Amino acid sequence: MEVRSFFSKRWLAYFTLLFVVWYPVTFLIVTMYSIIQHPIFLFAGNVFTPLWILLVSYLYFRKARDDWDARFVTAVGWMLLLFLFSAILVQPVYGYPWTSVFTWNVINANWVNLVAILVGGVAAHKTTPYPN
Repeated sequence: MEVRSFFSKRWLAYFTLLFVVWYPVTFLIVTMYSIIQHPIFLFAGNVFTPLWILLVSYLYFRKARDDWDARFVTAVGWMLLLFLFSAILVQPVYGYPWTSVFTWNVINANWVNLVAILVGGVAAHKTTPYPN
């Protein structure tokens, strides 16, 4: 297996789509929750991220390799990039130090996102028709 087969332009394009939509939407949800303190925003924040990641991973894996290596590399790679870019942006956006992204509470809360990527990969190939 070649590393180039995993980290393609398409792989990066789908991650970019994931991040460019995810970060502003979650910023707005967190801002609304901190202002209004209504539980619907807490619920929205907890539901939006895994569902968005599930959708993007499903769309990505429709035309990606159908094996567990590709799914695990994509899941770990996208999660590492999410943590990296979140750490870069947490100081200018929220005013917290970059180390606040790498706490056990944050890492523990993101396991469901990793599972969402894996489920999206499995679901994408379960719904595609088999060739005749």
